[in-house]
Amino acid sequence: MIARLIRLCIHHRSLVLLLCGFVVASGLWAVGQTKVDAIPDLSDVQVILRTPFAGQAPQIVEDQVTYPLTTAMLAVPQAAVVRGYSMFGVSFVYVLFEDGTDLYWARSRVLEQLSTVSNKLPPGARPQIGPDATGVGWVYQYVLQTGPYCKNHPQGIVHDPVEDRWYASLDQPDDIRSRLVHHRIFQKSKTVYVDPQTQRVVGLLTDVAEAERPRLKTVVLQQGLERCPIENTPLVEPNVDLAQLRGLQDWYLRVDLTTLPGVSELASIGGFVKQYQVVVDPDKLLAYGISIHDVQDKVKRSNGDTGGGTIEIGEREFMVRSLGYLGTPNSGDTPETSPHTRDFTARVLSDLGLIAVGTTMSGTPIRLRDVADIRLGPDMRRGLTDWNGDGDVVGGIVVMRFGENANAAIAHVKKRLKELEVGLPPGVAIDVAYDRSDLIQRSIATLTNTLVEEIAVVSVVCMLFLLHARSALVAVFVLPTGVLLSLLLMHLLGINANIMSLGGIALAIGVMVDSSIVMVENAHKHLEWEAKRVSGGGPPRTRIDVITDAAVELGPSLFFSLLIITVSFLPVFVLGEQSGKLFRPLAWTKTFAMASAALLAVTVIPALMLALVRDDVFATHRSRRFRWVLSAIMVGGGALGFAVMPLGSFADWRWVMVGVWVVLSAIVLRRQRLVGEEQNPISRWLEAAYNPAFRLVMRHRAATLVGCLLLMAVTVYPLSQLGSEFMPPLEEGDLLYMPTTDPGLSVGKAGELLQQTGRLIRQFPEVETVLGKAGQAETATDPAPMSMLETTIRLKRDKSLWRTREIPRWFSGWPSWLSAPLAWVWPQHRPITVDELLYGYDMPGGIRVPGLNDAVQIPGLTNAWTMPIRTRIDMLSTGIRTPVGIKIMGPDLKVLDDTAQQMVLALKTAPETSGYTTSAFAEKNLGGSFVDIQIDRQEIARLGLTVEDVNDTVAMALGGMAVTETVEGLERYPVSIRYPHELRDNLPALKAILVPVEHGRQIPLGQLAKIELADGPPMIKSENARWTSWVYVDIQGMDIGRYVDLAKEVIKRQVPTPMGYTVVWSGQYEYLVKAKERLQIVIPVVLVMIVMLLYGATRSWLRVGIVMLAVPFSLIGAIWFLYALDYNLSLAVGVGLIALAGLDAETGLVMLLYLENSFERFSREGKMRNAQDLWMAVHDGAAKRLRPKTMMVITTFVGLVPLLWAMGAGADTMRRLAAPLIGGLGTSFLLELLIYPVLYYTIKKKMLDEQWQANSVRSR
Repeated sequence: MIARLIRLCIHHRSLVLLLCGFVVASGLWAVGQTKVDAIPDLSDVQVILRTPFAGQAPQIVEDQVTYPLTTAMLAVPQAAVVRGYSMFGVSFVYVLFEDGTDLYWARSRVLEQLSTVSNKLPPGARPQIGPDATGVGWVYQYVLQTGPYCKNHPQGIVHDPVEDRWYASLDQPDDIRSRLVHHRIFQKSKTVYVDPQTQRVVGLLTDVAEAERPRLKTVVLQQGLERCPIENTPLVEPNVDLAQLRGLQDWYLRVDLTTLPGVSELASIGGFVKQYQVVVDPDKLLAYGISIHDVQDKVKRSNGDTGGGTIEIGEREFMVRSLGYLGTPNSGDTPETSPHTRDFTARVLSDLGLIAVGTTMSGTPIRLRDVADIRLGPDMRRGLTDWNGDGDVVGGIVVMRFGENANAAIAHVKKRLKELEVGLPPGVAIDVAYDRSDLIQRSIATLTNTLVEEIAVVSVVCMLFLLHARSALVAVFVLPTGVLLSLLLMHLLGINANIMSLGGIALAIGVMVDSSIVMVENAHKHLEWEAKRVSGGGPPRTRIDVITDAAVELGPSLFFSLLIITVSFLPVFVLGEQSGKLFRPLAWTKTFAMASAALLAVTVIPALMLALVRDDVFATHRSRRFRWVLSAIMVGGGALGFAVMPLGSFADWRWVMVGVWVVLSAIVLRRQRLVGEEQNPISRWLEAAYNPAFRLVMRHRAATLVGCLLLMAVTVYPLSQLGSEFMPPLEEGDLLYMPTTDPGLSVGKAGELLQQTGRLIRQFPEVETVLGKAGQAETATDPAPMSMLETTIRLKRDKSLWRTREIPRWFSGWPSWLSAPLAWVWPQHRPITVDELLYGYDMPGGIRVPGLNDAVQIPGLTNAWTMPIRTRIDMLSTGIRTPVGIKIMGPDLKVLDDTAQQMVLALKTAPETSGYTTSAFAEKNLGGSFVDIQIDRQEIARLGLTVEDVNDTVAMALGGMAVTETVEGLERYPVSIRYPHELRDNLPALKAILVPVEHGRQIPLGQLAKIELADGPPMIKSENARWTSWVYVDIQGMDIGRYVDLAKEVIKRQVPTPMGYTVVWSGQYEYLVKAKERLQIVIPVVLVMIVMLLYGATRSWLRVGIVMLAVPFSLIGAIWFLYALDYNLSLAVGVGLIALAGLDAETGLVMLLYLENSFERFSREGKMRNAQDLWMAVHDGAAKRLRPKTMMVITTFVGLVPLLWAMGAGADTMRRLAAPLIGGLGTSFLLELLIYPVLYYTIKKKMLDEQWQANSVRSR
């Protein structure tokens, strides 16, 4: 069938090339349409329920809200895990679904189940379904900051950093506009001092004594100004407070940004939410005989508008409105009443004061201002932010919708923020705190640069080996065309372009060209044989017949070999959970690339060979003038077309395309003589180098086989030394500092810690910005207690601004005039690494340079350093934010707490684990502080009260109940009622709270209940409705797999598991174990499939066995190479080994094919009479066809090497994917060249011995 397809494509080659052009154009279109992200979305399909339950303690939230919801959600179809968090005033329930579940189907199932449990929840607890987003949805964060501004330029001025000139926004020159930086506000200068000898950060300007400053190096962290640089006038301080900033964020920015494509939610955090507070005086209420419930009812009923239908007056219809919202002006009043002015706020406060809450005995109205202090204040805060250690700011978090294009969504947000910034008050500016698009662009740039390097290197190799530019062009044609076809398939199937999907194409580059190389080289060989046959007197054949025979001879086998490579990646497709989500895009794109290469090899390549694998593309009878005119039209017309046609998103590449067209046209049109293999110097050198080795192994066949077995045996040692990890870390370019504190942290203390740690981190010169967050943002995707601090650290992208370390070189001690030229090739300094920035490093002489972890050593904080995306994925998937975690589940919080603390102590003190445990911390289940009000049921029954009566009074007087909200244009702000602070901050005051009873009497709370201080849970976590305690473990210096194996033994020995409790090891280790379990089942199945395919291609179990020997040959080099690079066995390495197995089968099959073809040719020609003839046939198949085999291996090898030296985001993963392939290819190729001939000769000789003996007897 494949042979027939090849003949058909050669016959209809014009149509084939036309269709190929259409595919290329479609691929170029798909490049601009494909969704782009940094990494695949690794988070589970999840639906989040957030249930506010204002003022309620965690135990109450757990009993009344979280437990009913979690137990109900366990019945949702395809729900894998139901995780609950009960914290002060809010419940979070995370329903995680099985792989492959459609998100919107899952949301509908959760809503169905929610309807069955809603009536069981208490009043005021209304579950809200979270955004249709995933764990990696936090793609962009910004802050609103204030600062001095130019009075006459409130919209800001622009700075030219090249010429250090300033311009007003409207008069900057057009030719330099692209490099200008816009400034709306100005900050104070910040300078840090660094010791030039030790590279240690000494501190900010204010922290360093003047006597120390002369010997220190200054690094400017932030450039500031005190006067307007254009007019030289003093800068004006802004008149905006945190409440106004929060209002701008909630009602100006958030509403507008939420409408953008790809944005699911815009979460606010920080600042103060404005609140109108009615602080009642209990003594006055008692004197007037008014209860706090009366005040609640009157305030609620004094705020509202309504309609009265329509009336007709004078043939006109009038709609009736009754205007009663707080702040509505009275008839005849003319003050400014815009909702955004301070006058409007004053009117709301005035209207509240006028509310009548009762009357005196004489009928005089008692107004609210008579019994309460009415003021503006902040709502209760459960989250705050700090910017660069300078104090509280307001921030926004852009949460991307599931399945959207992250790069496009961020671009929309940036564009709209720039438009909205114009409408902000003077002195307010928007600054970027986190930008995922930076990581996306760096990741894609790393892979695209690698792809370009691979294509260029492979092209050069093809040119050197074939010494015929048009033939090399035919072979290389598969690469850009196959890549574009793969990108088209990615777009059609909805696969994002990210480091993994592009990595699959990068892995396939070297292998994609194999089939076309072998096809083109075989065409060369057949043309060479045909020329010799004709010169020897044979009848000439048409050129089309020769090319067709060459293509048909190898096409089917090559197609099978590429099919084997594709099948070898099946284990990746069956990986589940995070491992599957991570590597499935890579497997898809590698499959697309190999399928594209296989299709092109049997369709387009034969057609191109007929046109281009020749001495001259023009017919011999054409004149020189015709050649020149036609060449000029082709070259000039194509170049002119690229120069003038609209190219859309490819416009920046216009002149590159023109240059490529000119070069390719010259290659195609230039006359070039085909060079025979015997005339090719590279072929002669290869054969000359190979022949002695061939003769040696053929003479000592037994010793060769024994030596090969010994090589396999000694590989056991490096294999035993390799550690294991789930995945190498992705260098995101940003860090996340997540210290853990004791529970019960107050808002004020959290802000103090954020500012303190922010200042310490910001003084490092490698740090660009620092955004600290404590507590929750207003989103269901952030179930963080106040004790959880998160600091997002953006690092400077320009590594020249980082501190450097000296690299000892062999010429380091030489004079500078000698060492300076050499330093251009071998640099003597390098920027410090991220690990060195985090944990410090040692200078020559034993001087220790502290890192971020050393600088931020604050009592009460347990440090943990990670990265934003990785943390979001882990926290929302397993709940564990460190590489290793332990979950203890059981029914008693006290036992859970004690067991977790024992595990922490064991890991920190046991000799096996203490040296590798950088931090181990268990969140305390019982560290919260509570005021318990235990109601005396007998006493309240005697007074005719119910428990709810007492609870309502406590909730309103202490918690501050929001009874209504004001309508201020588009903005809404709560009105709350509560007791004064001084009457609710100590136990005697609490006992004096008045509870209304019948007949207008009010009884102190102390007579109705016992009030005491107690400890309790600050937050309750549950998994599948079982309470759980988590231990977070951060490690350094050992791989995850080996550490957990040691830690399990330590825990088993020192911490017995209580009866009825369960211990589960989680974090990245959980994914590692699940991936191993699946691979142990699937890999043997795939090996069987490869064997069956090989049998289908060779029809011989013996040949299958010979081909499969390539796999252990390659493992020798792969394992030793991994050992030399000090890489752990990870899933990325495993995928590389899987790819290596398929590649080995291909190279082994091609080697066996050449040996078989040579044997059959010798047999047809009657040259297979004895062992010497067999030796010659094996030599011919091995040595005479060395060029195509070497080209296959070298193109694959050099195609992978750029992945090994790649730098930047995603490079660590790509290096671990490529390392097994690079190491395995070398040993596999050498051993195939040496072992295959020995095995083939030995087996064939044994099979033919009897035949030769019989022929010898007959000849006698």
